[in-house]
Amino acid sequence: MGTIFHGLTTDPEWLLHRSMYTLLIVAGSYLILRWYGNVVVHLMDFLGRRRALSRGYGVMFQRITTWFLWLIVWVVVLRVWGVDVTAVWTTFVSLLAVIGVGMLAVWAMVSNITARFFIWFWQPLQLGQRVEILPESLTGEVIEENLMFTELRQDDGQIVVIPNNLFFQRVIRRLPDVEKKARPDEKAAP
Repeated sequence: MGTIFHGLTTDPEWLLHRSMYTLLIVAGSYLILRWYGNVVVHLMDFLGRRRALSRGYGVMFQRITTWFLWLIVWVVVLRVWGVDVTAVWTTFVSLLAVIGVGMLAVWAMVSNITARFFIWFWQPLQLGQRVEILPESLTGEVIEENLMFTELRQDDGQIVVIPNNLFFQRVIRRLPDVEKKARPDEKAAP
């Protein structure tokens, strides 16, 4: 039988085997990635019970890793069909490098993402905590954290969205929770 292009023939048996391998790889990967998604959800629920943790971290982590794993699956499928993935892989890596350089040109975005990782690591503020940013006197409870912004709910109910890099340029005061203030009927310890 003839060759369509390098490695791919019109032999029905060869095509049937490759189709079955592809179906098995994609179906198996789909099942494994569904299981993986459930594991990430349960892990984030478990970690969320141990400390205040934004749901955005789990969603971001799951999306990035799932996209990467599907990319690997499709590279394997292309190899099964005899496609030389070196050129595809080189193009993909080059595209990622161009995107990376382009992101460095957008300094505000990179600084906010970097600041989020430092905030997550050093924890100067946490989800559910009341903070005040000085000298602006922005006061409120941290209700959401994501890669770019942190949201504060002020006492009047308004939500203030603050870029993450601002937390490294300003003084942050941690405030006691409003509910935890001493009640008038409680006696002070001697």
